[in-house]
Amino acid sequence: MRKVASYLIPILSLIIFVVIMQGGCYYITSWSERNIIPEYVNQVESDINAERWDNAQEDLHRLDLAWKKAIPRIQYHAERDAIDGIKENIARLSGSIEAKDRGLALAELNELAEHWDNLKN
Repeated sequence: MRKVASYLIPILSLIIFVVIMQGGCYYITSWSERNIIPEYVNQVESDINAERWDNAQEDLHRLDLAWKKAIPRIQYHAERDAIDGIKENIARLSGSIEAKDRGLALAELNELAEHWDNLKN
């Protein structure tokens, strides 16, 4: 019995760790009420296209809060560079919205959306 337990415990531990580390796609796509980042990206994009800068700033703040809530769910699956890349995109997007630069804001927003899509892979 001890011999079986001495093999079974490490094997089960490794299986659990692999599932947690490789289960990031599940954490990103599940719990639809918590996966609101693409919705906020679309809201910010429509605000920028309509040049509603105050609404875009508010929606960007909501996007930033949603991103901060999503980080603990995906931190074991995503690379640190990807997480930092989205943080940097949000910061640059905030600056371009304050400057009311439509082209730069749309470029940063599309890069942010691309980073988010890459997290699923």
